[in-house]
Amino acid sequence: MTGDYDVTTRAAAGPLPISALPAGPAFSRLPGALCTAGGLIAAAGAAWSAGLSSPVPVEDVSWPYGPGLFRGTEVLWALTHVLTFLGALGLARSGLAGRGRAARVGLPVMLVGMALLVPCELAFIPFAHGTTDDLGPVLASTLIGIASMIAGVGFVLTGVGVLRSPGGRSLAGASRFLPLLCGVFVFVGLTPLVMAGGRVFFLGVGTWNVLLALLGVALARAANGPAPVR
Repeated sequence: MTGDYDVTTRAAAGPLPISALPAGPAFSRLPGALCTAGGLIAAAGAAWSAGLSSPVPVEDVSWPYGPGLFRGTEVLWALTHVLTFLGALGLARSGLAGRGRAARVGLPVMLVGMALLVPCELAFIPFAHGTTDDLGPVLASTLIGIASMIAGVGFVLTGVGVLRSPGGRSLAGASRFLPLLCGVFVFVGLTPLVMAGGRVFFLGVGTWNVLLALLGVALARAANGPAPVR
C-alpha cells in the first residue's frame, strides 16, 4: 500500500487498523545506525588491540593494556554493547522476524543476552590488577560467555524467523541471513577464538562485531521498505 490515497474514500470506509498504517522509516533507522556504530567501534578496537606490542604478560587481566587503560577500554566496550543492544532492540521492534514461534522465543532471548553483555563487561574493571586465573576474572569470563551464548541462541532463532517471515518489509538479498549468521558465529567463531586466548581473542570479537555492524546497516536500509505483514 502506498501513502497516496483518497481521504474521502478512506473516511467513508472507516479508519485503518494500526497494523495496516504505513510505517515510517524511523522504525529501525536510528537503532540500525547505532548498531553499526557500536559494531565498527568494537571491531576497530579489536584490530588495534590485536596489533599492540605490549610488555604486559598475557596472563594479566588487563593484557594487552596497563590497568589504567584497561579500565577505560572496558567502559568503551560496554558502550559498544549498549549500541549493539539498541540495534537488536530495533530488530525486535521492526517486525522483520515475523510473528512465528521462532521469533516469539528468539527475540526476547536475543535481547536478554545482548543486555547482559553490558554489566558482564563492566564486571572486569575491579580486577584490572589481577590475573586470568583469579576467581573474580574467571567468574566474570564465565558470565560474559554465558551472556554471549544466550544472545547467540536468540539470534539463531530470530534469524530463522526472518528467513521464514512472509512478504512485507524484509532485509534485502543476502542481508536476510545476517541475524542467523550473528547467532551461528557465536558458537563456531566467537566462543572458540575467545577461549583460545591471546591475539586470536580479538579476531573472534572483531569478526562478530563486523557482523553486528553489517546487521545495523541492513536494518537502517530496511527502514525504507514496505510495512511488515502482521
